[in-house]
Amino acid sequence: MIVDYRTRDVSQPIEVDLCVIGAGAAGIAIARHFAGSKTTVALLESGGYKLDPQLQALYEGDSVGEPYYETLDHCRSRFFGGSTNCWGGMCTPMTEIDFRERSWVPYSGWPFPEAEMDPYFRRAHDLCGIGPYGYDAKMWDTIGKKALPLNGDLLWSHFWQMNNRYGNKHIRFAKKFHTDLEQATNITVYLHANVVGLKLDENANRMSWVQTKTLDGRTGRVQAKCFVLACGGIENVRMLLVSNDKMPAGVGNQHDLVGRFFNEHLQAECATVTIPESGSKLTDYAHWWNLGRSHARPGMTLSPVAQEKHKTLNASISIDAVYDANYVWKAAKDLWSDIVNRKVGAKSVKSAVSMLSQPHVALPDTYRRMRYGTRPIGKPKSFVLYARAEQAPIPESRIRIGNDLDQLGMRKSVLDWHTSEIDHRSFRLLIETTKSEFSRLGLGDVHEAEWLRDGGWPDSLAGGPHHMCTTRMSDDPMQGVVDRNAKIHGVDDLYVAGSSVFSTGGHANSTLTLLATTMKLCDHLQVLLS
Repeated sequence: MIVDYRTRDVSQPIEVDLCVIGAGAAGIAIARHFAGSKTTVALLESGGYKLDPQLQALYEGDSVGEPYYETLDHCRSRFFGGSTNCWGGMCTPMTEIDFRERSWVPYSGWPFPEAEMDPYFRRAHDLCGIGPYGYDAKMWDTIGKKALPLNGDLLWSHFWQMNNRYGNKHIRFAKKFHTDLEQATNITVYLHANVVGLKLDENANRMSWVQTKTLDGRTGRVQAKCFVLACGGIENVRMLLVSNDKMPAGVGNQHDLVGRFFNEHLQAECATVTIPESGSKLTDYAHWWNLGRSHARPGMTLSPVAQEKHKTLNASISIDAVYDANYVWKAAKDLWSDIVNRKVGAKSVKSAVSMLSQPHVALPDTYRRMRYGTRPIGKPKSFVLYARAEQAPIPESRIRIGNDLDQLGMRKSVLDWHTSEIDHRSFRLLIETTKSEFSRLGLGDVHEAEWLRDGGWPDSLAGGPHHMCTTRMSDDPMQGVVDRNAKIHGVDDLYVAGSSVFSTGGHANSTLTLLATTMKLCDHLQVLLS
């Protein structure tokens, strides 16, 4: 059942077995897991079916560290479906080294190995409606192409999958699972139900209820046997920190860890590749291959051997082909990205000039790309290497709450994002290794971007936006906010779902791992509530 919380008598408490706060990917996955069971579930969502500027403004917050989005409401979606409403759809799992404790990476290591997560990755994959399952070098056989003979001590083949290439629709969880949630008699989704506080009992080791508040000021409460916070990597932190009536530092923050270790996936254009007159075998890497329900994109990652030898982090590259029309198409994409992210500046003007100076190329090619997703006819003239790299977990990179209040009276989030030397060094090693391998295989000459030589970051550096590790997982309460079951240390019935529980971020787009950890949590909750 799906109802509008504003239409009910909010003075009457809601009583259920399981209360899930936030209806994004994690929250919807949890609720759907219990559909048809004897467990009663309340799924609380702040927004409605569409983006509402008044509700979206509740996400506003400041960024005071390294350059990020102008304000924190620009990189999230506060309505039913959460940030799956603005998700690009790319899926790939973390790998074995991401879960391992690495001596050269302080604070690394998850409480369990990758092998324990494998069945959950497969369930997450199925939940996204893509397939067949596969993200490693074996996928070359699936797409019917031959992999390059890479030196396995340097680079590994890697794949992403996406269901929305070439005319397919984006994965939107609210739409995809709407019928399941609406028809489940044991589940009630409450839209426009803003949660403003977590209320602990007198001993501060169990939850009593969560407080709700409508935009017109009416307050209510939801009581449950078990609670799951699934509001995203920024909002999970905010909710814990503002709930400080029993714990002055905030729920779960007895060791000052809530909000620390804020992690992003660092993404940037890193190099260009000029190719021989005879052409290049890289073309197969610059294409999304049709798998039926999804498309697969090949790429390369730094091998675990290379990472350990050079003491760097995990990183990957994807390869884009450049055709005559590509410069105009890229200018169009860059301009649109600047407008959406409200980063319009000198680069935006340059993109606009590039488009307007070649209308005979820009208009037909833009139409073809948007309508069919096809690349221009002809051989590529060069390639661009786009890198995605892990960020080291550092406690100084954090989210805290400021003194400014939103419309509901909640203190707003403040992001103090920091990167480190090993982050930049990982980019350099990735490109240096790629350059060496491409030269050995005769694939072309790699020309690294100037910023890699200068030691700084490019203006175009972007985050996923993937907000990770802010309620990180560890068996040690001195090292993490939640335990291996995603339960808040010290609070017996409060759990956290989403990318905020990641111990480290890896290079892989976060949603598949987010859903895998959520599936693991679902199994734990099912036993607990049965």
